[in-house]
Amino acid sequence: MRVIAGIAKGKELRFPKLSKDKRLRPLTGRAKEALFNILAAKNPGARFLDLFAGTGSVGIEALSRGANLAIFVEFDRKIVQTLRENLAITGFSDRAEVYCLDVIKALKVIDKAKGKFDIVFIGAPYGSPALEETLKAIAVTEIIDRDGVIVAEHSIRNKISNSYGKLIKSRDCEYGDTVLSFYSAEG
Repeated sequence: MRVIAGIAKGKELRFPKLSKDKRLRPLTGRAKEALFNILAAKNPGARFLDLFAGTGSVGIEALSRGANLAIFVEFDRKIVQTLRENLAITGFSDRAEVYCLDVIKALKVIDKAKGKFDIVFIGAPYGSPALEETLKAIAVTEIIDRDGVIVAEHSIRNKISNSYGKLIKSRDCEYGDTVLSFYSAEG
């Protein structure tokens, strides 16, 4: 895994060795490039929230391309250690915060602290009910800034709803087995 573009372009990111029962599925380079082409106008200066962050490759890409701040939420301590190493490798530790928490709990903490984001990326495990639970949880918070966007990554085999409370889907983009669904907050 490498950073594709921006000030950390070409930096190689670490990937942890995990037991057979644990798997990470990083966003492919093709899908990540397409994602940031779509977000090109929103990303510079953005506040970016990376949920189910894994090794942090998506949030780090956002920082490399000009986001001001990225907050990473990942539950697994071993993976969080690798994420912190990747932030150090790329020099973005000072523009990032890492929460080693369950995503739903983290959303409650962030909402209570009045955190607002321009971009929220959800990289939940494919086929997990956590993706839809997270979209429902975001819908009842105030964490999305006006004109903010939520991007939900999922398998082409998993169909997700066109709306979750105030979140309305605007488009789906397919990249092989990966679909990126874009939502905005109504009102």
